[in-house]
Amino acid sequence: MQSAKTCLLAAVLLTGSAVADSSLEGNFQASFFVYGSPTSSPSVAYSVPAGKNLSYFTGNEVADDVDLAGRGRIFAGVSFEYYANYALDDGLVFRMYERGNGNEPGDLIYSLALDVLKEGAVVNISFAYNSANVVPDRFFYSVQVAGTGAGKVAGLIVPDREASVGDSKDQAWEKVNGDWKKLELSERAPKVRYERHGKRNKFGVNHRPRSRVRVETVGHLQEAWRLVTELETDDNGDVEYETPEEEEDDQKFYRMVAD
Repeated sequence: MQSAKTCLLAAVLLTGSAVADSSLEGNFQASFFVYGSPTSSPSVAYSVPAGKNLSYFTGNEVADDVDLAGRGRIFAGVSFEYYANYALDDGLVFRMYERGNGNEPGDLIYSLALDVLKEGAVVNISFAYNSANVVPDRFFYSVQVAGTGAGKVAGLIVPDREASVGDSKDQAWEKVNGDWKKLELSERAPKVRYERHGKRNKFGVNHRPRSRVRVETVGHLQEAWRLVTELETDDNGDVEYETPEEEEDDQKFYRMVAD
């Protein structure tokens, strides 16, 4: 008698094992550059490097603190990255603030509106040497993206990394109803679902938009998992896979592995 087919759905997020809510380093991916002299090339005075490539989606203004390394303080530029699944003219605003009371953003130093690009972008803002462009040792920068909602998402990259140049407290901020609130960043496992349709198994996952998902299978859990196909989540983070009929197999285990 042939045994019934079974399906195992195991979602793995980023680290190779399923994770519940876990605290992340409260830093966004960014680098700030300064001039040391009128004739010098810009040097890195602060950097949070690439890492897990998570995104924090919100239409609110979010901010992170910067503590510059070295002695140069003539502002040369900034580089940061964001993700968006839509485009919008002048929909992104980059700002810099002095450090205010309570270690939160204070008086505005600089502001610039930029276009939002679908799929996101690495933003590079640069300045020629100008002795008037002096930045303090410690300040905040922020990004706000308009047009979110109704399936439109955008946000800064959260690499879960500490600053490799300069320093940043493990605390981000979000402006909610006009007030700055401490932002608790966390990493969440993907939402998974499973349905049975006759001899077919249908499962799906909701994860980060436009992220890779691998479908893998084995006949016995002691075996090595074999790749079936690679898929990509849509702009809302959804993806589905339905198994074909394979009557020669007594049982089959499947899993979806999300990067």
